Amino acid sequence: MLKLGATIVVLALAFRPQVGRSSLGVLDAGEPISFFVEEGKGVPGYRDTDRDLAMMAFAAWSRESGGKLKFTESKERDRSLIRLRWISPTEGLYGETQRVEVNGKQGAIVYVMPQVSVQGEPLASRALQDVLLRDTIVYLTCVHELGHAVGLSHTRKFEDIMYYFGYGGDILDYFVRYRNKLQSRGDIAKHSGLSMSDVEVLRSLYRN
Repeated sequence: MLKLGATIVVLALAFRPQVGRSSLGVLDAGEPISFFVEEGKGVPGYRDTDRDLAMMAFAAWSRESGGKLKFTESKERDRSLIRLRWISPTEGLYGETQRVEVNGKQGAIVYVMPQVSVQGEPLASRALQDVLLRDTIVYLTCVHELGHAVGLSHTRKFEDIMYYFGYGGDILDYFVRYRNKLQSRGDIAKHSGLSMSDVEVLRSLYRN
């Protein structure tokens, strides 16, 4: 949790699951990577359309990898290499990714909190008034945490999706710059949120 003046910026936790977190290691991309997006009904702040945001986040990493990463949705949660869970504020996390082993392969559990009202001002009020800003926050949090799942580390570059807010920077500006690219929700699928640097690192991890 970061404090900017008198404002408690809870959102910083979204990009600060572990201080200075290093890479969790790459996944086996020799075959499609199975994933499962859990049901979020009953989770504070969750909307049925949030599942679409998660799906677009998976598609973004596949697209930006140049097709090296291929994801396939699974109907079996416990056998999926990547599992995305929606969490409530009471669980003490905003975004988190944990490396797990699934049937002898490296996988990950990704945690995303869709409740935007707990964020610091002025972002919380802006997000409640602007659904595309709200969706931007949830989408980019999914993208950031999936970045950890596929092996990327935090960076110091404000333009990166893997940027770590512990280094400072204006959190409102970070999300509004992406929101300003959107005319409609469908535009999210056109803008991955990754910087050129993010893409270079991703492709260096999955060359073969």
